[in-house]
Amino acid sequence: MKLNYFMEISGFVLCLLLCFITCARYNLIDLKDRIYVKMVHVVTVILGMNILSFFIIHNNILPMKNASYIGIYLSFWLLVWIIYYLNLYFDESVSRKNHTSVSSYIVYGLPCFVNLIVLIINLVKHYVFDLTVVDSNMKVVFNTFCFAPYALAIISLVIYVVHLIRKHVEISERKQYIFYVLPILFLFAYYIQFRYKAVATFGFSCSLILLLLYLYSYNYNEKIDHLTNLPNEHSFNKMLDYRIGNGKPMFVAMLSLNEFKYVNREYGYENGNLFIKSIGDYLAEVTPKNCLARLGGDQFGVIFDGASEDSVREWMEKIITRFEEPWHINKIEHKLSVSVTGVSYPEMAGSTNDIHDLLIFLNKQVKKKKQSQFIICNDEFKEKMNRKIKITSILKEVMNSGNMFVEYQPIYDSVNNAYTRGEALFRLKDPVLNDISPAEFFPIAEEHGYVIDIGYVLIDKVCQYIKFFIDSGDKAPVISVNFSRQQLMAENVGEKIMGILKKYNLKPEYIAIELPEEVFSVRYEHVKERIFEMHDMGFRFYLDGFGTGFLDVSHLMELPFDLIKINKSMIREAENNDTIYLLVSAMTAVFEENGKKILGDGIESEHLKEITDMLFMDYLQGYYFSAPISEEEARKFFLMTDVFDEKKMDDNFFDMKEESVQDILAALQVDEEEQTEG
Repeated sequence: MKLNYFMEISGFVLCLLLCFITCARYNLIDLKDRIYVKMVHVVTVILGMNILSFFIIHNNILPMKNASYIGIYLSFWLLVWIIYYLNLYFDESVSRKNHTSVSSYIVYGLPCFVNLIVLIINLVKHYVFDLTVVDSNMKVVFNTFCFAPYALAIISLVIYVVHLIRKHVEISERKQYIFYVLPILFLFAYYIQFRYKAVATFGFSCSLILLLLYLYSYNYNEKIDHLTNLPNEHSFNKMLDYRIGNGKPMFVAMLSLNEFKYVNREYGYENGNLFIKSIGDYLAEVTPKNCLARLGGDQFGVIFDGASEDSVREWMEKIITRFEEPWHINKIEHKLSVSVTGVSYPEMAGSTNDIHDLLIFLNKQVKKKKQSQFIICNDEFKEKMNRKIKITSILKEVMNSGNMFVEYQPIYDSVNNAYTRGEALFRLKDPVLNDISPAEFFPIAEEHGYVIDIGYVLIDKVCQYIKFFIDSGDKAPVISVNFSRQQLMAENVGEKIMGILKKYNLKPEYIAIELPEEVFSVRYEHVKERIFEMHDMGFRFYLDGFGTGFLDVSHLMELPFDLIKINKSMIREAENNDTIYLLVSAMTAVFEENGKKILGDGIESEHLKEITDMLFMDYLQGYYFSAPISEEEARKFFLMTDVFDEKKMDDNFFDMKEESVQDILAALQVDEEEQTEG
């Protein structure tokens, strides 16, 4: 038997190299990878047996004749077996189910099974090949049915091609064009081996094909986080998919560093990276092998296969204990806090997305306390998460359908003694969840990026409401709409709102954009530029909750605000604190002098109304006048004239003005006495 010894040695070395690469710590991730590894192992073993067979036959080692027979036997089996694995590999690469169905095993494995029967029969009848001894020399003889394994291999390859045609669309979408090339390469390898039966080349051909498949399909850079040399988030999700596809119970934990951005800011990004690497090295020491990944930024993920809750809790406590000690990097000593969350599969989550969503939700819960802590998901947290998912679904429906429930809170105009303005408030209602607080649904809308589109839907509803007044011949109120920073800085926001206004033939001055002070907490100049851009288009702007500390008076004076809402807490404090009273009174005078109207917010009692009257505020808003109400109820308010009795108002005005002057003089006298004593 002539065996190409050097080709088999080369193929064997190549397969050993592939074995080493694919068996590295973090490369065995999902079912597709495991099938590939099996192909590499099979070819490696058969190449090794071919080399051994060559050595035995070449040196006529008769006592080891059976070993060489097994080697040749395996070579014939490989002809079909490798295509069986190739079918499985292709199926999983396209479907990504992390699970192979029984029907797939039967269809792909049938030619391989028939080949096994043929080779078993060959043990007795030698229809395919025989190993004989002639003149004390071993010799391989190929008999009548030596074509049978090749025929079965071609049948298996035909099954692959049929599958290829059926999955053409998916292959094109994922750009996995290598699967079109593989049948051509295998056909060529079969032809060479069948043409030169006495020269073993198929094992070497398979090793080259496996190398090509590895180079095309396995990009190490896409799997690994290069800072920590751990799997990245994509690889971590594949690890989860594989375990879920096989129904393996597990605990999944996420570790997130708290306020790590301050580390980068204080020590620089280079030292920040060293902190991350050091933490990654520590976690690799205390977590199960092949189960740790860096999810990006300051987050790590860990999988505990078949672990109990007690063992996971013990691991979490160990992590928390370590983070109570400082980390030492480049002579820098810094103490970090950490949030650790855990979810069990399948008890708490049924899919990779469920696990991910629960971990993120729990992480936000535990990070609120800004200290090292851990949480393991239970029914209570799962119920909260399900509620969040339900709210997200409702918000998405509102965004897509435009069916929004809006309430209006009338704003009292103290100069005209009427309700000339109002605030539009988006409300979320559900038959099951009932009324959902804005404090609950608004952060969810921001998190999912719905808040911008929902804002446009709200403006559309407000335009319909204003248009109804105009068409009825009534004077329409100015309606304000709350905007967040995300909405204000959205791309082409002014043009899009103008488009909505033009649809109803309305002018921009009917709509007021109400901004909280928090909008100016980051990149003030960019926000200022956007406000002036929209103001030039004709939009009005209100400042909501002035007094929270994000915007000083000098900046406020340069911004085109028509109306300033004084923070409700300042009005309440002014009731009992003379200094605050004087401050609010002075601010009111300054704002009035600069052409900015003042609105007293949160007026919930007659006494608070009296205080705002003494402070000469232009507009008042709060439950004393009206709670947020439906469109019809609000319409009655906006059509009212002479809300309060004029004579009573005049008497009260002079009384309040006299009391106000006396209060101010008394406060100034107290300040003068205190300065004299000092």
